Amino acid sequence: MKHAFKLEKGLYIIGVFIAVLGVLFVLIRSDYVLKLPLFNESSVSAIRTQSIDPNKDGTIDSFLIIDSQKETRLSSSLQTRLEGIGKRVTVSSIEKLTSLPEATTVIIATERLDLLRDRDILLNYVGEGGTVFFATRPSPSPRFMEIYRHVGLIEVGNFVETTGIQLTNPFFGASDYQTFETEELINSSLSVRLDPNATLLARSSQDVPLLWQTDYQAGRFIFFNGTMMEDPLEHALFFVGLSHTDPMLRPILNTKITALHGFPFHSSDERNISSSMTDRDYYRNIFWAELQRVEAKYDLNYVMATASPSLNPQLETSAYSEDLALYGRETLRSGGEVSIISAPEKQQEGWYKANSQQLQYALPGLTVKTVLATSSLDETRLNKLFSDVTVTLGEARFPTVQGNRLRLPSAPSDFTNTDLTKWYTFNELVSSGLISTQIMPQAVTSEEGGEQFLASFKDSHEMQQREVPWLRSTKASDVADNHHFFNGSIYTKKTDNTYTFTLDEGSDETFFYFTTPIPVADYEDCQLESIGPGLYLVKSESLSFTIQLEETI
Repeated sequence: MKHAFKLEKGLYIIGVFIAVLGVLFVLIRSDYVLKLPLFNESSVSAIRTQSIDPNKDGTIDSFLIIDSQKETRLSSSLQTRLEGIGKRVTVSSIEKLTSLPEATTVIIATERLDLLRDRDILLNYVGEGGTVFFATRPSPSPRFMEIYRHVGLIEVGNFVETTGIQLTNPFFGASDYQTFETEELINSSLSVRLDPNATLLARSSQDVPLLWQTDYQAGRFIFFNGTMMEDPLEHALFFVGLSHTDPMLRPILNTKITALHGFPFHSSDERNISSSMTDRDYYRNIFWAELQRVEAKYDLNYVMATASPSLNPQLETSAYSEDLALYGRETLRSGGEVSIISAPEKQQEGWYKANSQQLQYALPGLTVKTVLATSSLDETRLNKLFSDVTVTLGEARFPTVQGNRLRLPSAPSDFTNTDLTKWYTFNELVSSGLISTQIMPQAVTSEEGGEQFLASFKDSHEMQQREVPWLRSTKASDVADNHHFFNGSIYTKKTDNTYTFTLDEGSDETFFYFTTPIPVADYEDCQLESIGPGLYLVKSESLSFTIQLEETI
């Protein structure tokens, strides 16, 4: 039987289909989408807690930091870092030291080893199985000369200034983050020659040993031959050294944040960047399009940090409002967020009101949860108009929490100094499992400069993809989900070669680095992935999990 095709019916169906698509497209492009939780709200997981029995659940890793009465900067820096990841820290002055209590690691944070009353305080402690970490090189003194052979040296010379860092083995699986040849990484070091039995972990560009580990009887010494660890931006070698101690679990954020600083900004209709198009068209059609391609390829979630170009913002028909609406919507739809920039020092009055009004013109209904701090925050004015802000980028040297607000580091990427940028990225990645950077599109002043900028931007993410493919990309405001990094403690119980870790609180997925010189044989109630020599990424949704190591002879 032949069936006659009714053209009118077919056209009707096609018309309805096109109409439905059109309605959906209009809705997606409209301001209504900004009010949907999918695009506007971050879902914060509930906090789970449990009671801890110290007799059953084990102990918290404890650190004893030894400083001197006139040297406290290094001890304060390391204390804040360790307490920030839930470790117990006690600080003691070397002038008053008579013995060493049991601790996971004893950290020497003073050059004044001459103030130590008796060398046997250290030697006996390590000889009985303890770990002593020199976090700064000592000044030559009779006391140091009494112990230098025991800490892995056979010769000690004069002070030398060293630059650059070379790891003898990559911390992560690949090798891009292994060599940092830059003169900005400066240390005051001692000219030394290592004992052949010592294990060299890092050297300077001048081939001076910077970090090594050596066994002494039942324990070990770890020695950093430098002075850079006072700065939180230079803590990476501290954690590299700790990775060569007994097995240790520490929480990390496991996230990367990329902020677009001051974008969009008020671009002109002049042809300063390209002779073939206006600056505004260049940013829309070339620069922004390429940023979106990089975002999609490397799974980024941009934080578009914007600032009103005027304290008296224009109506929604202004060019800046149009750009803000365009870029803002596309940032939100791709999983990112829109944030504001803190008020300049000389424009505190009216700044946040102007930015609030500008956002209402361009992105009505938007909830702002993140602020990029480029100057001191006026908390009162900020909270009055942006009461939902929970995260501050760029106001901290390393991740911290104060009250209900998280403070995360964020530094402009300097693509002209690849090794220094790479080092700062590596430093926080090792220390807290975080890469938090910002790029400044307004730095592009020519088409050639834009091509170089975008090429360097892509190269940096290509390197991250090779080195740390497991690193998550999240909104800055979603970092609050990683609750255990900022709160709570880890209780460790060891039975033979099995470690049971118990958390007193946590939320949703919790991530950790687990470092161990002995390979992992099995694990329960968690996920575990090898990401480097003796380094594992652990993910757990449980408040208690177990890791079993291979048996040793």
